[in-house]
Amino acid sequence: MDPIAPIIGLVDKTEELIGHSPHPAIVAVPIGAWTVSNICDGLALLTGNKRYDDAARLSMAIGLAGAVGAIVTGLRDYSYIPKERPSHAIATKHAVGNSVVGSLFATSYVLRVRDHKAGEPTSLLARVLGIAGGGLMLYTSWLGGVLVEEHGEGVKPMMERMDSDDEPRGRERLTPEAPLGLLAGS
Repeated sequence: MDPIAPIIGLVDKTEELIGHSPHPAIVAVPIGAWTVSNICDGLALLTGNKRYDDAARLSMAIGLAGAVGAIVTGLRDYSYIPKERPSHAIATKHAVGNSVVGSLFATSYVLRVRDHKAGEPTSLLARVLGIAGGGLMLYTSWLGGVLVEEHGEGVKPMMERMDSDDEPRGRERLTPEAPLGLLAGS
């Protein structure tokens, strides 16, 4: 038996239950936790309060745990995008960028744990790596939004329609009169 089959089955069942990929919901965990971590780093630098270092380290760990789910569901969504679609290149940038984001935060976390165990304050390198991860995360999150909002990727019913007809994509579906509404009949 394929060792990842149960994981894929769980993702597929979750998708059936909610009607779309669980990826957009799951990515809120690392994005939110890493944002909190970056804010706590800033507060630690401004105030010198060690509790902010602890909060930054803890929220970073939560983000890393949540990133595991985001990676699994994101790779599943990525596997559905045909290479000939223009969105495939954007999805590849999104995935590679997020690999770098995860690596920056993971390295920062290891350094923070080392500093904490030694009774030292969080090092400047750990902070810079975390902030760099947060900055790049803004870009990769935007790329994820482009994939869904402008290309209609990530939601299987939309992806299946894209394969079967010439229906307008993303913002092309919207009318100027009602920028958030779909065209009649969509």
